[in-house]
Amino acid sequence: MFTAAPHHDVLVVLVQIGALLLTGRLLGEGARRLGQPTVVGEIFAGIVLGPSLLSSLIPQMGAWLVPQTPVQGYLLEFISLIGVLFLLLVTGLEIDSRLMRRRAGAAFSVAIGGLILPLMAGFALGWVLPDRLLVQPDERSVFALFLATAMSISAIPVLAKVLMDLGLTRHNLGQTIIVAAMIDDTVGWTLLSVVAGLAAGGTLTLGSVLSSVAGVAAFLVFMFTVGRWLVGWAQRWVVQVHIRERGLSLIVVFMFGGAILSHAIGLEALLGAFVVGVLFNQMRNPDAIPDEAIHTLERMVMGVFAPIFFGVLGLKVNILTLFQQPDLLVTAGIVIAVATACKVIGVYAGARLLGKSDHWTALFYGAGLNARGSMEIIVASIGLSLGVLSQAMFSIIVVMAVATSIMAPALLRWTFARIQPVSGG
Repeated sequence: MFTAAPHHDVLVVLVQIGALLLTGRLLGEGARRLGQPTVVGEIFAGIVLGPSLLSSLIPQMGAWLVPQTPVQGYLLEFISLIGVLFLLLVTGLEIDSRLMRRRAGAAFSVAIGGLILPLMAGFALGWVLPDRLLVQPDERSVFALFLATAMSISAIPVLAKVLMDLGLTRHNLGQTIIVAAMIDDTVGWTLLSVVAGLAAGGTLTLGSVLSSVAGVAAFLVFMFTVGRWLVGWAQRWVVQVHIRERGLSLIVVFMFGGAILSHAIGLEALLGAFVVGVLFNQMRNPDAIPDEAIHTLERMVMGVFAPIFFGVLGLKVNILTLFQQPDLLVTAGIVIAVATACKVIGVYAGARLLGKSDHWTALFYGAGLNARGSMEIIVASIGLSLGVLSQAMFSIIVVMAVATSIMAPALLRWTFARIQPVSGG
């Protein structure tokens, strides 16, 4: 029998959503004016309102801002899930396959370095971190694989925003770094689905790895064959029936369909939303889905769903824990240092050795791809929900994502100033 959530629990969640959205938008705008990605301010909204600050200083406020019952937690997590599905959909819509083909050669050399060294460094780091940072120390191999995957991912939204600020979106340098990030993220999300399957299975064996890889491969083959046909057919159909707001509705329906399918076969629902975004980017019919529908979706996601999602993540972080336990603070510093070094050095080596880039161009690529931002935080939230990451390790990864995102704008400006006279990059 269907029963509604208790009245007070619903009231508390409404207060939480309103507070997170208002604070996130204000701090996000403040971050933008300081030359930082808005995601930094949106995360800080949850940190400020949560146990890191106000909810600890004023417990009465914490009773309204932090979930106090399982029902409140489930409601807030569900709203957060809807937000991240939309965010991954919009990210997929940014994956321009034609751009990837045009810049594939130069970008591949950058992307391969940005994948191999971070994967190796992350896996090695996962084996040496203290047992108390793991939820299940006897499943360290899965934890190490998860950390390796997290280290390899970059943040396309952060990169795109910074490149727009620098006026480099149509420059060869800007196109190359975006395509490299697309390659890294596509591989990273595929690996994440494999690791998620291993986490659900519990043991790391050759059979479990092959089974997870096969599941991801089968899903991708289905989506890029049957799914591709369905996207084309659905667009032709909505043009014929003249449904109002058809473009927006169609994309959202397919987003949920992709998420349902990927979740039903044991993969992350986010992978389905991401792939649907990629399909619509490749096959969009302007008569069915006009530009205005895409712009409306992006405004809704960036103005409403993204601030709520990142604010909820900020609520889960307790910075005070890191400062109260010096060893955790040291661990956070080590994770940030390893993540930054392996990404910058890996990208630099790939660009120099394979792509034949000059010194400053290679550093420019490394500085940009080091930004983890929103993608890393989404990965961390998945690890927390799967039971792969402990609360402390989740906080450390979020801090690392914020730190690398803050570094990116200044480092990109600094390196680009030294290669600007070189035409074409």
